[in-house]
Amino acid sequence: MSNNSSQPFSPCGPLRGPLTTGETTELNTLDIGNMEPYLFQGVVLPERAQLSLQFALGFSHITSGIAGVAKVSVVLNQVAVWIETDHEWDIFDLRNVVKNLVQSHLDMVGYLKGYTYDFEITRVLNRSRGIDYVFGIDIPCLAERGKSLDLNAELIKLCDKTTGPNGVFLNRCFSDLASAMKHADDTGFYCYRAIESLRHHCAATHSLSSADKSTQWEKFREVANCDEKTLRAIKLAADPLRHGEAAGITSDDRAALFMQTWEVVDGYLKNV
Repeated sequence: MSNNSSQPFSPCGPLRGPLTTGETTELNTLDIGNMEPYLFQGVVLPERAQLSLQFALGFSHITSGIAGVAKVSVVLNQVAVWIETDHEWDIFDLRNVVKNLVQSHLDMVGYLKGYTYDFEITRVLNRSRGIDYVFGIDIPCLAERGKSLDLNAELIKLCDKTTGPNGVFLNRCFSDLASAMKHADDTGFYCYRAIESLRHHCAATHSLSSADKSTQWEKFREVANCDEKTLRAIKLAADPLRHGEAAGITSDDRAALFMQTWEVVDGYLKNV
């Protein structure tokens, strides 16, 4: 389940190291020992909006303290990222770090120019460690639970449920679940917001939109056949992120969060 993990990182400034706040050194003089670089390849989307830039920065995990240096080259939206680090990373964990580093830079470009860019990582290589891997799009714990489904039949059922004026709440739920899978560091935020959309759907379909939240949640738990403890566990993972804090999550915890959330959503959809 290692491709489900996320750890927040602390960028230590462009083209700088060592990786402690207040100390800077030109990158070309940084002593990185015998680090074997990981090479990540990817693309900036949409490709029709061409972008070229280069930058380098040191980074460290806020929670683990693991440090490294990232050198990023974007040429006409084609991306190469070299990660120099003494740590032998799980490639899925490091993929999430690289995704955050590059996407954060693209988000700054977006802020300055009014553009919206996304970053997709496709491959990682590290010759000395025998790594040459093309990334898929699946979340293993979720892909496993859904592998026996008849996709067309289930999709028809969901489409039927999303018709009508209250369908917007279900569509928002599915959108947030997709975002939870795409954005590892914000998984808890999107999982809980997806369930909140279902609470609104439940209230609307049971004429409780004007009722207090306690009444709405009680009705939701009844329809979804879930307990308050499960919902509070999901909310606990979301709370720091909802208030702008940086929070890490382990591979196992992220997988458990996905399973809890999907069970709640499944339970609700079966009864509406």
